[in-house]
Amino acid sequence: MALCSFGSAATTFFYLYHRNDPNATPESSTRWHFLAFFISAGLFSGLVSHVVATKVIFPRLLARASAQASIKASPAASAIAGSTSATAVTSTREILPSLGASGAVYATVTLSALAFPDAEIRLLLLPFFPIPISTGVGGIILLDVVGALRGWKLFDHYAHLGGAAAGAIYYYYGMPWWNFVKRTTGPI
Repeated sequence: MALCSFGSAATTFFYLYHRNDPNATPESSTRWHFLAFFISAGLFSGLVSHVVATKVIFPRLLARASAQASIKASPAASAIAGSTSATAVTSTREILPSLGASGAVYATVTLSALAFPDAEIRLLLLPFFPIPISTGVGGIILLDVVGALRGWKLFDHYAHLGGAAAGAIYYYYGMPWWNFVKRTTGPI
């Protein structure tokens, strides 16, 4: 549902930007532009998730595993620590696979918020009053920052933050890049 509503806003932004840019090459539809943006944002958010898992979470798991191995090696420490098999099972669930699809939706939402800062949204759970889109997007980004810092594992917070970054980067730099690629590759 979020992709449907915010995707149409992003496509409208692509159309308006393209229409108002005198240097833009003609295109019949913004469908392919949105598809390229969405796939790129998904790949970027998945990359961010995997890089964080490799550079941050995996070394922590290795440090924890080596500490557990040193405790097992010492009979006294092993008796005090008790069984470590339960922590070994939870350690294997620390790094979950990420595809980046929710990050791509976050990129679409962020792009829509930057493109239309005066828009208002209504939340599904609290549909009684509208809130500015910048407040809503800032709130979900703040929720993911807190979730990443606190180590919450319900969502892939790093992929969400990567998607939000991809949306912001595309808002500021993506449109000139898209026009450059269209000019250099020519019609297909």
